[in-house]
Amino acid sequence: MQIGKTAENAIAAVSYLAECHRDGVGKVSSWAVADARRISKPLAAKILTTLSQAGIVEGSTGPGGGYELALEPKDIKLIDVVNCFELQKRAVMCPFGKNWCGKFEPCPLHDKIIAMEETFQSFLRENDFGGFAEEGVCSEYPGKPIE
Repeated sequence: MQIGKTAENAIAAVSYLAECHRDGVGKVSSWAVADARRISKPLAAKILTTLSQAGIVEGSTGPGGGYELALEPKDIKLIDVVNCFELQKRAVMCPFGKNWCGKFEPCPLHDKIIAMEETFQSFLRENDFGGFAEEGVCSEYPGKPIE
């Protein structure tokens, strides 16, 4: 019940944009997102491009360009962001090893593992970025850039 590092960083980026949305900051640079959430600038740019293609954020180039949410924070579920970076159908870990469950009798932990995965997926489906629009601090340039 874990998501990949890129999906984690994407959640961090969207949470920052939700804070900026709340504060009425408008568009912010990928550099500002990277700095605020302590991720590399190239990774932030890649994440924001992917989220833009998915319609979660809007991006524009040139003077006055940057990124902002395409939707209200409350309308963006965690699962929407995670699905941009994770495979839709992940294999559930089996302590007996790969290819055991589903081919042989289920392992002793099978039902508990499935229940945990379902709980985690429900968490991602039920939670949105609205809470980040209520708390936090957005500053377009919170510190010096991360190299």
